[in-house]
Amino acid sequence: WQGGGQEQKLRSGTENTAGIVGLARALELVQEAKDKENERLTALRDYFMDQLFVRIPKIVLNGPRSEHRLPNNVNVSILDIEGEAMLLYLDSYGIEASTGSACDSATLDPSHVILGIGRPYEFAHASMRFTLGHETTKKDLEYVLQVLPGIVEILRKISPINLDLDATQLSTAVAFAGEGLPHWEKKRGTKLKM
Repeated sequence: WQGGGQEQKLRSGTENTAGIVGLARALELVQEAKDKENERLTALRDYFMDQLFVRIPKIVLNGPRSEHRLPNNVNVSILDIEGEAMLLYLDSYGIEASTGSACDSATLDPSHVILGIGRPYEFAHASMRFTLGHETTKKDLEYVLQVLPGIVEILRKISPINLDLDATQLSTAVAFAGEGLPHWEKKRGTKLKM
């Protein structure tokens, strides 16, 4: 064994009492403010989602509209673009977003979650996740809403992808043959499920 014998020789060193007390107080403060903060974030989230659909055509919400959705989460598929290209543009404007979970950030594979809810491969590759936080304001969202449509327009002009779907198909599209396959890999005789 190296070091001292504290914690039955499992961990040497003295506990950070000040840090433990500080963490406990931080948890108390969060607990006290959570209902009010969740209400604030939900209002911002709903405003942001509504404006995305007003300002950008061919966009699909991933997951339910409000019930069973985190107050700070907006995940959409912006069709006919690659999510990774969108991230590069957003980053150049100082906007932070992601195409999937943090644990999958090192891979270019489409979000397994988006595929798991039955969205087609193209939808998963076009997914963007925006999360709101304690410091997020309506002004922040307005900035994203001002910048995002122009980026989408640029990327769609250079994209080889052009899904020709009507509004009903956009909202109900699920993976080909239930396997999350891209359109070029669908089995003969299978159709887009509606």
